[in-house]
Amino acid sequence: FRAFYKAQDELIETYEEMLLDVDDAMENAEDALKLQRTASVLSKLTLAANVVLLAAKLVASILSGSIAIISSLVDSFVDLASGIVITVATQAMARRNPYEYPQGRTKLEPISIVILSVIMSLASLQLIRESVEKIVSLADGTASIPDVTVPTIVITVSAIVIKLVLFLVSRRVSSPSVQALAMDHRNDVISNTFALIFGYIGSQDMQNKTGVPALVYLDPVGAILISIYIAINWYMTGYDQIKNLTGHTAKPDFLKKLTWLAVNHHPKLQYVDTVRAFHFGTNFLVEVDIVLPEDMTLKEAHDIGEPLQQKLERLPEVERAFVHLDYEFEHRPFDEHKQV
Repeated sequence: FRAFYKAQDELIETYEEMLLDVDDAMENAEDALKLQRTASVLSKLTLAANVVLLAAKLVASILSGSIAIISSLVDSFVDLASGIVITVATQAMARRNPYEYPQGRTKLEPISIVILSVIMSLASLQLIRESVEKIVSLADGTASIPDVTVPTIVITVSAIVIKLVLFLVSRRVSSPSVQALAMDHRNDVISNTFALIFGYIGSQDMQNKTGVPALVYLDPVGAILISIYIAINWYMTGYDQIKNLTGHTAKPDFLKKLTWLAVNHHPKLQYVDTVRAFHFGTNFLVEVDIVLPEDMTLKEAHDIGEPLQQKLERLPEVERAFVHLDYEFEHRPFDEHKQV
């Protein structure tokens, strides 16, 4: 019951904020532009950091020979690719072309995230295969034991700190592309930490201290666990974005907000027949059917419908809104459009 009433309170607060802010179109536009600029800056910063970390981890991998450390190197290489993809996507979105792309290029964000999820998953699967081969080689006695020294530890700890700072900064930005980068930074913090722990436990130095030869297997086992964790996280991210690209419906709370806006739009509005909202890439495409008096003039009906459309499009989540005017509500909503 407590969760229910808390959700209701949040919904009421949202309605109040919408009542106060829905007509402030200029502020919403400025916020959207500011968000896009912030996303562009963070993507470039991430790209620069990934270039530096890739070089540093390459040195650490050569020095140690640890496959767990190598897993973090592969992760950094894919991070570099992801930074390039996100940067290209944000720059392309900023270049508006109303003739070739009348509704903008916002779908580039989820498309780029899907591409990243595929790349990360394939890289993780490849690393799992190499880790299994490493285990077999260790069992045969043909593989060398990793040597995790102080320089390797310093490099890996520095990478963890840098990625942690980037995560804390990126998580505050609501852009989907930046949220994907934030998730990637979080994964890097976790994967690099485990890579360092498993790499050191499976190193020659730890074997000399403990005298337990079996610890050497923890290095490839750690690489497998890290790869599985990365693959699962990116699979879930890619799956969510695919749902958005294929027009998945909005959540009930958002539909309630749209209905509330329509119902309270104009005193002559008789009924709200249908409210639909579904993903149109990152944001939503909204369809609202309203019922007006049958004898109302076209001019008056237009002057009621168009402001409602503009009001809906001022919501930051709405990509495009369509308002259909009708004089009755007894027909089936599905009769108005073909079924696809």
